[in-house]
Amino acid sequence: MKTVPQKAKKIKRILELENLSFIADKPIIDSITWNVDEGQRWVLLGANGAGKTSLISTLCAYNTPSSGRMCVDGKEYSNFNWQKVRERIALVGSQLRQNIDRSENALEVVVSGKFAQINFWGKITKPLIMEAYKKMKALGVGHLVDSKWGTLSQGERQKILIARSLMTKPSVVFLDEPCIGLDPVARKKFIAFMKKLADNKKIPAIVLATHYVDEIPDSFTHALIIKKGRIIACGKISDVMNSQNLSKAYGAKCELSKVRGSYSLKVL
Repeated sequence: MKTVPQKAKKIKRILELENLSFIADKPIIDSITWNVDEGQRWVLLGANGAGKTSLISTLCAYNTPSSGRMCVDGKEYSNFNWQKVRERIALVGSQLRQNIDRSENALEVVVSGKFAQINFWGKITKPLIMEAYKKMKALGVGHLVDSKWGTLSQGERQKILIARSLMTKPSVVFLDEPCIGLDPVARKKFIAFMKKLADNKKIPAIVLATHYVDEIPDSFTHALIIKKGRIIACGKISDVMNSQNLSKAYGAKCELSKVRGSYSLKVL
């Protein structure tokens, strides 16, 4: 009996950037070419001012690209309503966290993600409650449904915002420096949480923007290292995370090591 060979599953391309640039008096993003495929876990790494947040803001159409090509789920920036395309991109960052009313409860914050609203004012139906609670429970914050935003810790807020980001079933989730403001214990716990998140195959592609190598979960697969808006290295994390590339990124001689799955960077 002949065995019929199975077709290999086609990998879906989520993000596609080709020579993308953003200029505001000077080049902020300079000729970035970068692809993200379904299910990949990327770290976007660079020093302060490298252009990490600007790159994410350009992808989310908060900045208008000066030149180049940008696609999400095969839809090109110049040919589609980017407000609609942006629904496929989830952003978790300080910009959003700071604008949420302290009196809003956690469930309302998560539900608001369904409608891309801050400080939700619509009617919360039973199906919405169930959907939001399911997302919260999956991330370990189901017990916080009635908690007021103003009473939550920074780590709890970040998890609530990730649950919120998943309400639109995005293709990619950007975590823009999510450990800012966390104390050392909360930071360590949140890094462990990000590892669990990355290990979950139901979670879409993830891009973590940071300038600290010890925040990178060991389950992340790829890295994009930038400096002054330009790519220093891009590819599989095992190929590009090395002392030479990070010395270029930070402008100082550095030594990268990895012990028990955690990166450490020493400035020499």
